[in-house]
Amino acid sequence: MLEKLIVFFVCKTKGHIIKTQLVKFLYLADLGAVKWQDKQLTDLDWRYYLNGPWSENIDLALEKLYKARILQEVTKDSAKLIQPAENCLNPKTFGFSKGLELRLSNIVYEWAGANKLDELLEYVYQTEPMISAQQNHDKEEKALLNLRLESQKLVELLGGK
Repeated sequence: MLEKLIVFFVCKTKGHIIKTQLVKFLYLADLGAVKWQDKQLTDLDWRYYLNGPWSENIDLALEKLYKARILQEVTKDSAKLIQPAENCLNPKTFGFSKGLELRLSNIVYEWAGANKLDELLEYVYQTEPMISAQQNHDKEEKALLNLRLESQKLVELLGGK
């Protein structure tokens, strides 16, 4: 699922996405899935590292996609963009439900573009898992993020227990 999500986000942004944005999009996709369905989309062990959500498995998945020539990294105006390559897959063949495709497309619609990067970072850093990690861990620690904190916040806001 991780590789499909990466390709989906790269294709939906038409290759105008940097790794920082991609990582945050994946985090928001998993966070939203936990918030509303109590289960991540990916098997990533999200960590708080160097001020943000991170997983080494994203780097491994990207390398695999680069080697298979599904994606490529292109430098444009000092930015390293992740773009579709010659063997890129069509996300329409992934079999995502309409609901999932809409949720993922909404992340792109809301946060894609170089002019929205600062807003994206601010939003991600204000999610409950990140707030908790920032308060309780050093940024070099690679502390595990608890994505369920976001759904717990929602339950509290709605008056549940």
